[in-house]
Amino acid sequence: MRKVMTFLSRTIAVIFAILFVITTVLVLLLFNIERKMLSADLYKNALADQQIYERLPGIVGNLLTTSISYNPCAENPLVCEDISRELRTCYEQTLGNERYVTLASGKDKATEAEMQAIQPCLNQYGGGTTSTTSEQPTGKNPLPTAPPDVQACVKQAIGENAYNEIYNNKRSPTEAEIQQMTPCFGQAGTGNFGNQGGAQGGMPQFMKNLKASDWETIISILLPANELQAITENVLDQVFAYLNGETDSASNSLVKLRERLSGQAGRDAILQLIAAQPLCTDEQLAEMAAGMLGGGEVMVICAPPEEILAVLMPQLQNQLTALVTQIPDKAMIIKPSSRSTPSSGPLGNDPIKVIRTVRLGLRLSPLLPLGLLLLVTLFGVRSLKGWLRWWGITFFFAGAIALVPGIAMLPALNWAWNNFLVPRIPPFLSADVANIGHEMATYITHGLSEQIILQTAILLAVGLAMWVGSCFIKARAAESTPATPLPPTA
Repeated sequence: MRKVMTFLSRTIAVIFAILFVITTVLVLLLFNIERKMLSADLYKNALADQQIYERLPGIVGNLLTTSISYNPCAENPLVCEDISRELRTCYEQTLGNERYVTLASGKDKATEAEMQAIQPCLNQYGGGTTSTTSEQPTGKNPLPTAPPDVQACVKQAIGENAYNEIYNNKRSPTEAEIQQMTPCFGQAGTGNFGNQGGAQGGMPQFMKNLKASDWETIISILLPANELQAITENVLDQVFAYLNGETDSASNSLVKLRERLSGQAGRDAILQLIAAQPLCTDEQLAEMAAGMLGGGEVMVICAPPEEILAVLMPQLQNQLTALVTQIPDKAMIIKPSSRSTPSSGPLGNDPIKVIRTVRLGLRLSPLLPLGLLLLVTLFGVRSLKGWLRWWGITFFFAGAIALVPGIAMLPALNWAWNNFLVPRIPPFLSADVANIGHEMATYITHGLSEQIILQTAILLAVGLAMWVGSCFIKARAAESTPATPLPPTA
């Protein structure tokens, strides 16, 4: 009976030991993920170590210029949204409705055979595959339906010959002509030639004239690296405080930004913006002079001579100050919850409460393997040698198994990045943006991997030492036992 009870006890101890190894591996991964990746300090250190604050203005400048000039229709006509009904019907008949929806949404890329199949549709109904957004207007020609005063203004701005050609749709306007016509449409409240939807039609032309270097300079003027770092770290602190349940909202102060816009930084930004514009024509200079003499506001969409710019700067700064006064004291990042949603499950409907509950569970997760280890001790340990062996073996295997994902994290990240993320990066995102994402992911994963490897190495070493120590205790016990004397021989 005693042997049966000993066998059952050891069997139960083995089961709990196996469960200890499994749960320890999971807890090491999840506990470190919660501790490292859900901490504001990790992202602060990553941003500072990768010098993101110094590189960000240039990256944003490249991103803005490429996104403005990027024309997805030129690369893939199937993703064009503003196409004729006839062209869409031809696509659907050629490819099938389901396949066309998949390709138009960008979830998959068309094969070479599919591109050849839709070519007759493009030839018959057109698709803008050879035109860019800068070569053609974004909507119908507004000149025939424009008010008489707008037509007269356009004719005076670009000349009668050019006006007649554009009015009769013989050609599209050039960038310079669009810039000259824009004030005529803007004064009448009808938008401009490139964006007939008015203020909602897109970025103003004078903003499109900015090159990547101009954007970089303006952003650096308004948000120097040290202030950008202070803003970012404050936002990170508040967001993670909100996730930890320490606050019910997250916001960022805009007072310093308003002060910079109202001061010398705002003036420098205006000068940089104007310097990026093409030189003013005689007609535009005449309009500026008329506006100044009439006492009205002058909109500068070109680069005037220095003497005229010096006269205009006080007015431009006043206009900027008027806009700055509309900026609130702070920007709300996460608003406090205005109502409570009824619970419909063990974790409820509130995602923030779910996150906080899960984080609390992850913090307490080490208690689970600790409890299993106590059960192993209760059912399996009967001596010092047994204690060292039971704990040593379970520690050793738990550390050895957990060491594998710790080492494999970085290679797995690189493999997933190259095979899954890189093919899905939008074409208008520059290589710098993708490199920053990869560098940040590598830094974060490397820190997590180092922490796991260190902990598993300690667990592995302790387990091995206890396992080997149990063998020495056995050998010493055998040596300390007095030898039985041999019986006397006759």
